[in-house]
Amino acid sequence: MKQFKLDVAFINREREMAELLNYLESRPNSILFLYGPKSSGKTTLMYRLFEQIEQEKEYEINFLNLREIFLTSYDDFIDAFFKSTEHENSLKSGIRRQYSLFGMFKLDAFTERMLKKRKEDPFLVMEREFQRLHKKNIQPVVIIDEFHKLDGLYMPDKQKRLMLELMNFFVAMTKESHLCHVVIASSDAFFIEQVYVDSKLRKTSKFMKLDYLEKEDVFTWLSDIRKNNKVREYTLTEELIQLIWDTVGGSAWEIYSILEDLFRLPLEKIIARIKQEKVAMIADWVDYEDIDNRRDLLLKFKSGSPIDRRQLTGRRNLLGQAVKDNILYYDPVEGAYGVQGKSLEWGIKGYFDET
Repeated sequence: MKQFKLDVAFINREREMAELLNYLESRPNSILFLYGPKSSGKTTLMYRLFEQIEQEKEYEINFLNLREIFLTSYDDFIDAFFKSTEHENSLKSGIRRQYSLFGMFKLDAFTERMLKKRKEDPFLVMEREFQRLHKKNIQPVVIIDEFHKLDGLYMPDKQKRLMLELMNFFVAMTKESHLCHVVIASSDAFFIEQVYVDSKLRKTSKFMKLDYLEKEDVFTWLSDIRKNNKVREYTLTEELIQLIWDTVGGSAWEIYSILEDLFRLPLEKIIARIKQEKVAMIADWVDYEDIDNRRDLLLKFKSGSPIDRRQLTGRRNLLGQAVKDNILYYDPVEGAYGVQGKSLEWGIKGYFDET
């Protein structure tokens, strides 16, 4: 097996993993929504959960990552959710596991053809599969990452929203029939808010936030990158770790990126470049047709502290754009907006200091 000079670390998500496992070990009774700011590790946690329980015979994991799947129609939904076992059997053994991440339900070729011809109800197909597994004392688990990508798709009659119908189906399968567990992850804060404020869905769902790593976890991680990341070429002093924390906080992806760059650049140059890039990012976002409103909005976040949405009334459209563009993060459960990571706090501060 190839040895990399830098390996990816999975740092201290024991509490979150325990919460997920506790959900799976209980009788199905609710949908679990996993949400959090960009690059907080939601997808990584989903993959780790999948890896941890996929070998356990008591579970049947139906995992689907919609991040890189092209979805523009109902037919795309069918292709993404259902695959023929004949197709899987024709693949080389080395790629079967990855294939399993892109087709949740494995069907016989006849049922797949009937689905594509729209002569079979996909929800009934899934329910039959859940019932079949239950008779074998196997617990079905549905895990969908980036679920919001299904928004905008409609059922064949063009009147019913596919996402809404699928959500109602999952409510029936969890709270009413107790047939399966459903874990849904999304980076779209406003999709999560729609679910959270919907009285029916709120009463049938649980919400779990995955935030950035705590300072203690970052220091524990970076104090031993030889063990955690297989890095042998350099080590980090406490002063350097503090500098990394002060710049990007607990954003695991940004920390990993810094570790990668340290093979060729000193940390001070890397930090300066990150801050410069974030200032430019803020300047590009502000320099728009409503520049005054954008400047006024971001000025409120210069301190980096979250702001209750009730203090930002009348800015819904602009706030939505800022969240969509990954400038701000919205927590629908807390009802508060914040800057999308510590590095962007530097970008906002630097932008106003320069201008």
